[in-house]
This record gives sequence, C-alpha cells and structure tokens, in this order.
Amino acid sequence: MRKLHILIITCSLFVTSVLNAQIKKGSIFLGGDISGSTHKTKRDGVVTNSQDGVVISPVFGKAIKENLILGVNAGIGFYENNSAVSSSQKNNFYEAGIFLRKYKPIGKSGFSIFLQGGLDVNYNSNEYILPPSDFSKTKRYTIGINAYPGISFTISKRLQLETGFNNLLHLGYFTERREFGGTFPSTDKSSGIGISTSLDNLASLQLGFRLLISKK
Repeated sequence: MRKLHILIITCSLFVTSVLNAQIKKGSIFLGGDISGSTHKTKRDGVVTNSQDGVVISPVFGKAIKENLILGVNAGIGFYENNSAVSSSQKNNFYEAGIFLRKYKPIGKSGFSIFLQGGLDVNYNSNEYILPPSDFSKTKRYTIGINAYPGISFTISKRLQLETGFNNLLHLGYFTERREFGGTFPSTDKSSGIGISTSLDNLASLQLGFRLLISKK
C-alpha cells in the first residue's frame, strides 16, 4: 500500500510539472519536422507510375522571453516521379530562414497554441525529361515572409509534440529561369511577386517534435 501511495504521489508530481510547464527565458529550442510519401499506380498488375518524396526540416532557437522563441530553420526536400512511358520528373529544394514564435498555454491542459512568422530564402530546381530529346529544366529563387498557426502538447518539461499548417500564408518575390529542349530549344526568364495559402491542402499539416533544454 505504501508503494502504491508513493507511485501515485510521483505520478501526480509529474503530471503537475507537465501541466504547468512554461518555456522559460533562455531555454534552448531544438527539433525538426519530417514528412514523406510513396505512391505507385498499377494497371493490370503492372506499375505505370511511381512517386516518392521526402522533406526534412531541422530547427534551432532560443527563448528570448517566456513563451517567445527566436530561431533559425533549414529545409531540404527531394521528389521524383517516373512513368511507364519513360518520362521522369525530379524536384529538389533547399531553404533557410529565421522565425519568431509565440506560445499561449491553454490553461493547465498541457496544450498550447502558437503563431509563427518568419523570413525565408528558397532554391527550387525541377527537371522533366521525355526521351529521346525533350526536356525542361526550371530553377527558381524565392525570398519571402510566411506565417502559420499550430498547436503543441507538452509530454514532459523537455519534449513537445506539435502540428500546424506549414506556410498557411506566404508572400514572396521570385526569379525563375526555364530551359526547354527538343525540336525548338529555348530559354525563358521571369520574376514576380506571389502570394499563396495552404488552406486547401491538407498535406501541409505536419507533425513534428521540439526538445527544450531549460535554463537552470
């Protein structure tokens, strides 16, 4: 019975510490997001199309005030699409940025909502090849600002799980160069300002983790 009481008290203290956890000023903020997909289409038992992709996004930050994080993030992604007619498409991207994130705890539930805004620089390359000689190659550079909301759950003082709509709103300036091969080869250049939202794209909902190293 005494051991049971000790166990109950220990669990109660743990739960209390979780539910009242705040991100203290000076805490180190580490983590990352990862997403991936693979898809194959078959017709009469034969694969006619295959798609594979993966995105990895590490994050580092520091609490400059209680529940306020200033940090940097990076990203790298690869996508490949191959079809039975021998055409292939590859898309790679690389990005880096800075962000500011504000948390708002929801009572003592262990949940917090957050809003994150940032500035990012992105490079994207896309290559489409249709043998024997047709192809298109695109290179795009983008600099922009983004914002999105999310929700996190405190598992312990040092670990959080979170989800959010990445790039719910994005405004950016881009320059692009496109090269076409084949019978009539050509090269196009363009630039402009674009705004996008991911409200209609459930695939933008990502799951990630954050590790907090609190200042003593």
